[in-house]
Amino acid sequence: MSTKIMPVSDLRRQTSQVLKSVREGGDVVYITQHGRPAAVLVDYEQYESMMAQLEDAAEKPVSNKEAQLMAAAQLLLADYESDSELTAFTDLDGEEFHA
Repeated sequence: MSTKIMPVSDLRRQTSQVLKSVREGGDVVYITQHGRPAAVLVDYEQYESMMAQLEDAAEKPVSNKEAQLMAAAQLLLADYESDSELTAFTDLDGEEFHA
């Protein structure tokens, strides 16, 4: 299992190969568009498993510590969308960034 970052233009040209690597190899593929993260491809069974875990977690009461961690994660999410993070994606996928 590996993680890949791929521009949508490459996905268009290699759709069958990418789907095969996701299905058979368990790869996770981040799809970028204009240098920005746009979507993530994961195996269907892996997706269903993640959704079941989220549903289980949603049903479980949240402790104060967990609430603090979730609030911190939300703050960090804004940092992820900063120019430096987008520049890193642009460097990896070779597409220009357009705001």
